[in-house]
Amino acid sequence: MRFRALGILFLLSSSLMAYSQIVPAAGVKGSEFIAPATTITKAVDEVNLAFTVTDKRGRFISNLGPNDFRLLDNHQAPQRLTFFQQRSDLPLHLALLIDASASVQYRFKFEVDAATSFLKGILRPGKDQALIIAFNDQVKTLAQPTDRAEELTAALKKIKPSGDTALHDAVIYASEQLRRLPEKTITRRAIVLISDGVDTVKHSTLEQSEQAVSRAQVMLFSLSTNFSEADANASGDRVLRELAASTGGGLMAAHDQQLTLAFRSVQKALRSQYVLAYNPAGFTPDGSYRPIELNAIKRGLHTNCRRGYYAKVTAKP
Repeated sequence: MRFRALGILFLLSSSLMAYSQIVPAAGVKGSEFIAPATTITKAVDEVNLAFTVTDKRGRFISNLGPNDFRLLDNHQAPQRLTFFQQRSDLPLHLALLIDASASVQYRFKFEVDAATSFLKGILRPGKDQALIIAFNDQVKTLAQPTDRAEELTAALKKIKPSGDTALHDAVIYASEQLRRLPEKTITRRAIVLISDGVDTVKHSTLEQSEQAVSRAQVMLFSLSTNFSEADANASGDRVLRELAASTGGGLMAAHDQQLTLAFRSVQKALRSQYVLAYNPAGFTPDGSYRPIELNAIKRGLHTNCRRGYYAKVTAKP
C-alpha cells in the first residue's frame, strides 16, 4: 500500500541515509505521519512493518519517534519513509491457531475459556477481524473472519480434540488465509498459536512454515503448553521459539493457569505496536528474500521485528 501524502512527507536525505537512520522531514513534529486515507494506492515496492520495542525488563516502550530507529533493508537505508505510527490503532487481522489433537484433550476447556476472554478483549467491532483455525491430522477453518467475538467463541466450543498434530501445515495455512484477506489500508497481521510445538504428521517443515509467515508478513505469538524446558517436549518449545522470533513475536509459557497471562501479554504487545511503511532502495520485484534490520538508537532497548520479507513479484500484463 502506498500512502501519497498531500502534505509534508518524511524524506530520507542521502547524507542521513548513510547513517541508516529514519529521520522525519524538517518541520514535522510528533510521533505520527499519516497520509490521507483517500490517497491510498497499491505499490509493490512499499514495505509495511509492525513491531514492538521492549526495555531490559521486558516492558513495552511506546513513546518513540521515527528518528529513534535505524533501519536497513537488504543492507541499505530505505529511500523514503511513508508512514509511522506509535501504539498503532490500524486494523488487526488475527488468526487464532489452536491445537485440537488428542494430546491437549485434558486441558482443552481451559484453553477455550482463555481464548474466549482474549478475543472479547482484543477485537474492535467494525475495525478488526479474527478467524479460528483448528488443527490435528487436518487443518480446518472453524470460523471465517469476523469482528463478532460471539461467533468465534461458538466455533471454539465445537472443537473436539482427537488425532495427531499437523503443526506446520496449520501455520502455512493460517498465513495464507491472512495474506488473502482484503485490505483497504495498512493492516496489522498476527497469528496466535497454541500448541506444544511437536508436529507428528510431518507433511511440512519448520523452514516451510517460516517462509509462509514471512511471505504473509505476520507477527506470530507462540503460546507453549509444555511445562518447562525440562519437559519431554522441550524440542517443541525450540520450534515455537524459532517460529515466533522470525516474525518479531514471542514465545510464552501457557500451561494451565499461565495461558491467561500469556494471552494478556499478547494483547498488550498488539496494543503497543509501532507501524511504519517505507520504499526500499534498490528494490527489484523478483521474489527474492530481503533481510530487515531495525534497531532502536537508545541503548538498552530491543526491537522485536520480523527478520525479512520476499519481494513481491510484479504481475505480468
